[in-house]
Amino acid sequence: MNKTKSIQVFRLSTSDDATFPVLPAKVKAGGYGSFESPALDFPEDSIDLLKYLIKDRETTFFAHVTGDSLNGIGVFDSDLLIIQKGLFPRENDIVVVFYQGEFYVKRYKPRYKENSLNLEEIRLKSENPHYSDMYISEDTDFQLWGVATYNIHALRK
Repeated sequence: MNKTKSIQVFRLSTSDDATFPVLPAKVKAGGYGSFESPALDFPEDSIDLLKYLIKDRETTFFAHVTGDSLNGIGVFDSDLLIIQKGLFPRENDIVVVFYQGEFYVKRYKPRYKENSLNLEEIRLKSENPHYSDMYISEDTDFQLWGVATYNIHALRK
């Protein structure tokens, strides 16, 4: 059963930069290493998050995820997706689609006709065993809306 809620899609409305300091040391997620210098408490480098995350302001949108059909790949309810319109989806991309009057976010799994680059079918894969995949054919009311390029997931709420 694919239970869904409407998602709110929005875009940037300002040209301001979003520059923040970056710790110059690598942050280890495993293994052992030496301790970094205490002087690193005062980072000298910075990053503009908007330039890093957004390639084209005119075709970039944001949307909050509702539901848990992609929990298996770390996309959770209330996560914030950065969506790029106009990108051709690659197999296994996370895509936002408009399907039978509603927005969905799923994993893109195309199937091509034998010895051809012509699509035979698109499977929109759920990454939660409690949800069915969606199958798109020529006759389906469907529009590929954009490709999710980043997922912003809160670690502390």
